[in-house]
Amino acid sequence: MLFDNLWFAQSIGLLACLVGATAFLQRQDSKLRLHLTLNGTLMGLHFLLLGSSVAAINCLLCAVRNWVSGYYRGIGVMLLFLALAWTLVIPQIAHPVQILTLVGTTLSTFALFRLKGIALRLCMLSSTICWLTHNIWAGSLGGILQESIFFVINGHTILGLYRAGPQAAQETAKASQEKP
Repeated sequence: MLFDNLWFAQSIGLLACLVGATAFLQRQDSKLRLHLTLNGTLMGLHFLLLGSSVAAINCLLCAVRNWVSGYYRGIGVMLLFLALAWTLVIPQIAHPVQILTLVGTTLSTFALFRLKGIALRLCMLSSTICWLTHNIWAGSLGGILQESIFFVINGHTILGLYRAGPQAAQETAKASQEKP
């Protein structure tokens, strides 16, 4: 029975990975947020099934945050999500590596509420490194694959936006004003 539950948990993680892999292919920030919302929901379920409450709380909170950040980007809303993350997660931390999920969540929260274009993606790349380290420690196959894919795809998109120059940055900023 444990094998079946582990298989199911890892399958949900791999499905989340597939959804997440398309996120950083998006050049419009609103579409990026939509893909990340679904991904966070699935990863939250994945970590819940693996018994990792710290990662599950962070992922589910991030899913809600990703969606809300498309509509409300004020500093007060950002601070609310940061306070929720720190308040809900810190009491659950049982191992120092789990702190990386909180650091990653903090970085991505700042990025989604305060940054656009290349800067948003660079900050998200830093978050990816935190989560990848945690996922290796947690044994999350979908999480390891997902964060590795995020790193490569997001890096590729950053380079593409950089090479496209200032006009692409303006188009990205303009598209960021769209609602998801």
